[in-house]
Amino acid sequence: MKLSKLLEKKSNEIIKIESNKTVLDAIELLNTHGIGSLLVINEDKHLEGIITERDILYKCSTNPNDKSIIKISEVMTSKADLIIGTPDDKLSYAMRVMVNKRIRHLPILNNEKVVGLLSIGDLLKEVLEQSENEVKLLREYVKNPYGVNL
Repeated sequence: MKLSKLLEKKSNEIIKIESNKTVLDAIELLNTHGIGSLLVINEDKHLEGIITERDILYKCSTNPNDKSIIKISEVMTSKADLIIGTPDDKLSYAMRVMVNKRIRHLPILNNEKVVGLLSIGDLLKEVLEQSENEVKLLREYVKNPYGVNL
């Protein structure tokens, strides 16, 4: 399955923040929406990076400054270091990358335009649904391998 199909199943809303906002602003957005990451977008609507719960936890715990003055740009993962996917990538590729790189959120870009954001939970949910469907089909086959209606 391509990631474009998985994105179609999700809501199109992408929660984002600007890099000149503060970490406190990011925390409020994360808590309000019950999510674990925000895409960092500049004034021109281009992707600058991502800020995650881990970024805040790890990078702000060593910074003695007040969270209301630390800028997103100081703690985010910049676009240069960002691991991304494309709508044409396969689900198996995305899972492999996320597991190997130990990331929980994968921005999906198409020609430098953000088209979505997938979490490891989104991928696991899809794999679970696929597995359950396969098990159902296999059980039906075992019960009636020739498809004969009696």
